Amino acid sequence: MTDRGSAGWLDADGLADLDASELARLVDRTSERELRHRLIGGVREIALREIFRRMPEYLRPARAAGFDAVVAWHITGAGGPEDSDAFWIRVSDGRCELIAGAADPDISIRTDPATLLRVVTGNEDPVNAVLKQRLSVRGDLALAARLTKIFAVGPA
Repeated sequence: MTDRGSAGWLDADGLADLDASELARLVDRTSERELRHRLIGGVREIALREIFRRMPEYLRPARAAGFDAVVAWHITGAGGPEDSDAFWIRVSDGRCELIAGAADPDISIRTDPATLLRVVTGNEDPVNAVLKQRLSVRGDLALAARLTKIFAVGPA
């Protein structure tokens, strides 16, 4: 068991083995400062890769009916202030897949890794993250508003 405020679990190679409920609990118990400190370097890469690998598992196909969009995620902190890692997903026909970059996404989301982890685990409301300027959205805002409804956020 991890003490409140500690992110020792992020040093573990078993991040991919955590189920959604356990991951959400650990993120909730970890301070914002510690999350931001730990989500750099190799741990950052592992965490981002795992978040986007799981993205198709969190899609709610029935709620995604009629949703057809490419979403570009730009995760800051890859190096300098302007550097980011980009992940692209396509949601279409009730399915979600990680794809190679597209020239013109329908939705573009920019955030830092700690905010992303808090949002996908249900520990931070994406609307509040936008209001706090920790997450920005560009493109088709009507489609973007549906993202929170078509993906299960946090443990099921």
